[in-house]
Amino acid sequence: MLKKMIKKQNKDITPIVLGTVDSTNSVAKAAAVEGAPEGTVIIANRQTAGRGRLGRSFVSKSGGVYMSLVLRPDISPADTLFITVAAAVAAARAIEAVSNQKCEIKWVNDIYINDKKVCGILTEGEINADGTLNFAVLGVGINLFKPQGGFPSNLPLASSVFNKKGIFLNKNVQKSKIIAEFCKNFFNFYKNLKKKDVIKEYQSRSFLTNKQITYTKNGKTQSAVVLGIDDNANLIVKGEGDTEILSHGEIQIVGMEQPAV
Repeated sequence: MLKKMIKKQNKDITPIVLGTVDSTNSVAKAAAVEGAPEGTVIIANRQTAGRGRLGRSFVSKSGGVYMSLVLRPDISPADTLFITVAAAVAAARAIEAVSNQKCEIKWVNDIYINDKKVCGILTEGEINADGTLNFAVLGVGINLFKPQGGFPSNLPLASSVFNKKGIFLNKNVQKSKIIAEFCKNFFNFYKNLKKKDVIKEYQSRSFLTNKQITYTKNGKTQSAVVLGIDDNANLIVKGEGDTEILSHGEIQIVGMEQPAV
């Protein structure tokens, strides 16, 4: 059913469905090195060593969406951030399509519902000797359902798309729908990635705008208010001095417990 739903949305995609893997990104990267074509989608039921940004682990128990896409875009390595931008908007749209819940994007790559994280995104790539991009691997993890026993205590902001008691849901159907919706939306954006049209919706979904944050610059922790996101997907913040542009790094939201992973 899953393969049929994905292929129906986009005939150029080749889904590969697996049981348990260490990391779908690792499997996809190995496949890319071996020449796997663009559009290869690795989907697993469970990960034993799922990864997030900054070397963090990603809890990946059975029942969630864990997938990685092999991409071979004709863009500069600097523009790979827009793969993440497109993926974040595609994930937000897909989640909303199956759950009717409003999704926001926490810069750069997390999807939040009701102030809780339900999805993480990790884009990795391989650079050629001449500095061009050989391939990119896009990993997406979505918590569809609350795991048995709940989320670990060190993940205070972790939540799931479906978490209301008393609601019967066919997990396989929901999983298939959300993956198919994601792939449809992402590849529609991906076809026109150089135009960066997706940035408008990314900006409008910003979870951080008007929030007080702290961030580290030159080894010093600073406080600021988020003004928004610019057209290059950088965070615009206003601290005690001038307005600053953050192109990367880790930010903390004041007054909110931060997830440990």
